[in-house]
Amino acid sequence: MKRRDFLNAIPFTALTLASGPSRAQGFPSRPITLLVGGAPGSVPDIMVRPVAERLASALGQPVLVDDRPGAAGSVAMSALVQSPADGHTLALATMSQAVFNAYLFGKLPYDPLRDLEPVSTLVTGAMALAAHPSFPAGSLRELVAFAKARSEKLFVAIPQMGSPPHIIALLLTRAIGIEVTVVPHKSGSDAVNAVVAGEIPLLFDAPTILSGQVRAGKLKALVVTGTHREPALPETPTAKESGFDVQGEAWIGLVAPKGTPAAVVQRLNRELTAILATSDMAALMAKLGFRTLPSTPEAFRTLIREEHVKWSGVIRDAGLKLE
Repeated sequence: MKRRDFLNAIPFTALTLASGPSRAQGFPSRPITLLVGGAPGSVPDIMVRPVAERLASALGQPVLVDDRPGAAGSVAMSALVQSPADGHTLALATMSQAVFNAYLFGKLPYDPLRDLEPVSTLVTGAMALAAHPSFPAGSLRELVAFAKARSEKLFVAIPQMGSPPHIIALLLTRAIGIEVTVVPHKSGSDAVNAVVAGEIPLLFDAPTILSGQVRAGKLKALVVTGTHREPALPETPTAKESGFDVQGEAWIGLVAPKGTPAAVVQRLNRELTAILATSDMAALMAKLGFRTLPSTPEAFRTLIREEHVKWSGVIRDAGLKLE
């Protein structure tokens, strides 16, 4: 290269090298859209709104929650991956969108391992197995004995097919060695009502969904699937306490489109970590049945990959497919 050509190339090269950091330094330059793959009033929608409000305050720009229900969250994820990778479009990623959908659907408009830029996990929560008060078993061990002593499968009410309660129920029943027939419902409340009415003997859903009926004596909780007992069901043992080495929790995190500048991801991560560290946010999430779970982007990426290994076998063994 001639000296004159070399010198002429310097400004362009310097501008190119600086473009990434400069974009990050100017972030955010306009309102941020936060896509949610659920309807208004759904658990993800309710959970993320106080986080979005505080994130907006920290960033100095509005964070607009945009609910895009449909196809187990795939509608929201499809919109995310088609958005500019500049941090101004983010999405809430449940386990369904980040893991389960890859094995439940034959054709997915995004690849969870390729198209998402993990920012941080936000919350995690266990599931619970409950029964009608007339059900013979009062514990997980008694349930196993009862199920193995009869030839018919037990019926278990769940929310939607392929939802976290459904998939975690599959993990639990496989671990304890029993077979069940799941009965999907339109919502968690519909599933609760079916068991309270005595139409179905067992129910699997989040502890906060069940706890009111448990306190009223209309349901009895047999086990929770987390690492610790749940505040909503303090007297209910974990699966491990019940003698079974199995654990499953449903987490929710925040993701950006692949290729979002690292400095933007780090800025978002820092703000979210500070938000989730506050005691009032932890208390608010606890009322919804969650524990706050901040993480680094790298740790979140590792979690997603590990969860693909864990849950792919559960879903494939069950032969579960959604279309």
